[in-house]
Amino acid sequence: MYIRQECLFSFDELIIFQPETKLEMVLSQLDFSNVVLSLSRPEYKRGPKGYDPLPLLYALIAMQLEKIPTIAKLVDRLKSDPIFRYNCGFNVLGPVPSTSTFSRFLNLISKSEALEEDFKQLIL
Repeated sequence: MYIRQECLFSFDELIIFQPETKLEMVLSQLDFSNVVLSLSRPEYKRGPKGYDPLPLLYALIAMQLEKIPTIAKLVDRLKSDPIFRYNCGFNVLGPVPSTSTFSRFLNLISKSEALEEDFKQLIL
């Protein structure tokens, strides 16, 4: 008979004991509050809530840091790696955004000037 032992620590507590990765170090230094404010949609009581813009932006930055070549591979990595998903800001047990969600988000970001302003402040 197989008896499964209960976990002693939660997932969040286990992450604390892990060494800090390059991705965590980079994301902890970036402030995208202006971008999030400009991309946030008004809250509606009906319909799907969508994804928070910050984890989507973090996932796109992680895609570049981890040298993931396509959005489809990024979605696969988010689905298969709970630590990567957690570091990007998504719920570990929740659904992962689809490739079309990332495509729409990239389209939205390209029309926003807030990201360009933050880039200028960061570099200059």
